[in-house]
Amino acid sequence: MQIRRIFAAAAACLLLTGCGRSDSSSAAESSAAPVQASGLNMVTLGDSISYGYGMDDPDTQRYSAILTAKLEQSDNRKWNDYNYAVSGDDSSDLLKRLNDGKALRLPSADVIVICIGANNMLGVLEEYFMEKAEEHDIDLAAVESMSDEELTALQEEMQEEMADTETLMKELTARIDSNLDRLVTDLDEMYDWIRERNASAEVYILNVYNPYPDADGSLLGIETENDAAYDGFVQEKIDRCNQIIADFTKKHADLIPVDIASAFAAADPLPIIGTGSMDADASQTDAENVDQSYLDPHPNEEGQQLIADTVFQVMRGDS
Repeated sequence: MQIRRIFAAAAACLLLTGCGRSDSSSAAESSAAPVQASGLNMVTLGDSISYGYGMDDPDTQRYSAILTAKLEQSDNRKWNDYNYAVSGDDSSDLLKRLNDGKALRLPSADVIVICIGANNMLGVLEEYFMEKAEEHDIDLAAVESMSDEELTALQEEMQEEMADTETLMKELTARIDSNLDRLVTDLDEMYDWIRERNASAEVYILNVYNPYPDADGSLLGIETENDAAYDGFVQEKIDRCNQIIADFTKKHADLIPVDIASAFAAADPLPIIGTGSMDADASQTDAENVDQSYLDPHPNEEGQQLIADTVFQVMRGDS
């Protein structure tokens, strides 16, 4: 199992971006001008988390569907769920989709929920490991079928190449910081785009939770004597991302922040799909015991429910 962890991070990144990009959201609509639907409309914008990646039935199990159902029960009014989230999108992808007219119901939305930014960070790791795989002619999908001898040789080769932790961390940091700088400008443009088309909708902005609070070098597929150099790396970048989102919501008084990061941090066990690998040993329920050969950071059913509950509480002024 240790040998196969060398590309665990690459697998995790591919999973976070929904195993590749999907060119369409779950909202099936024509390109004609939107018609006001009966009831109240909620439009959701985001990435694979909002799309409902990993759910058996995203249309009913993702947090936007759960949330509209809760609102219907609370308000005794019909709520329509228009989910335009696309697996793999970062902030620039979302902005482009808006400019391309991919959120038809947004002008008539009563509520808009935005969850974006995770791929501005995890996308960097995906790019990095994909580049390394290409350099070594590695088919990531075929790693599980490799023999132990092949994997041992691959591990030794990669460990030597990635042993320079200082250089590696500088490269990853530079890429992530650049993407987070882009998040700042993308959010501002997103706000202007939305408000030009819908001045009255309540707009909720979700921050980003940490799926690996105990991450160290092993999460990056690296096992070196300087493993401590990676301690806190994931949390540090997520903290910066969430500070950008917090500053953005403070800048615009009409935006409503939703702290799902704290909700996930308080959950035990952490409600991500990766914890599913622990079912064989029910005593291992905390995040540090997740089998890192199976790293899927997406919310599981409980996680999607937690996001819906957290947004609902903010909507109702309970938090």
